[in-house]
Amino acid sequence: MNLTITDLTKTFSRADETIELFHDFNMILNAGEALTVLGPSGSGKTTLLRMIAGLEPPNEGKILFDGQNLFEMSSEERRAFRLRHIGFADQYARMLPQLTALENVQIPAAGEGKDCSDRAKQLLEEFGLGKRTEHFPSELSGGELQRVALARALILEPEFLLLDEPTSALDAARTDAMLELLQQVNRTHGTAILMVTHNTRVLDFFPRSVSL
Repeated sequence: MNLTITDLTKTFSRADETIELFHDFNMILNAGEALTVLGPSGSGKTTLLRMIAGLEPPNEGKILFDGQNLFEMSSEERRAFRLRHIGFADQYARMLPQLTALENVQIPAAGEGKDCSDRAKQLLEEFGLGKRTEHFPSELSGGELQRVALARALILEPEFLLLDEPTSALDAARTDAMLELLQQVNRTHGTAILMVTHNTRVLDFFPRSVSL
């Protein structure tokens, strides 16, 4: 599946002022590719991901998946499309504290009435967390929480993985480990990765980039 963004513009109003986050943004991401979107804080990186996930409409421009305009779908159609095709992990790795790592990974599948426990265990094992499946979020490090969040984003086998500043809470060593893991996901699973970040270190691992 191909993602094409054409002439995307996003503004918002504050008091009597209209603020433009970005104007005429364009990009293409094909199946199995990886792309880094670089931009400083406040440039609209998170908003861009929310629009690609169908959660927030643009003011102008189109978001096309295989030529189909995401915002010509109904809200229910967008929700179904998101569940089938898009995984999302933000920089905060939010977890339900009362659930184990294994249970947190399965949350998207549970919402769809699917039993993905075997796949959840497989992903956690692949990400070096095979011995941490029954640990609660408070018992995991920041890097481990990021990997749990990544496994959760991949549980329904999406074609596109959207990542919002995945290394922002990690030190240099854990940043490199996370980026190597994402390379593995891209190669092994064939998942297309779109990562937004201000960290230029990412370009050593994912050199294809655009600026926001």
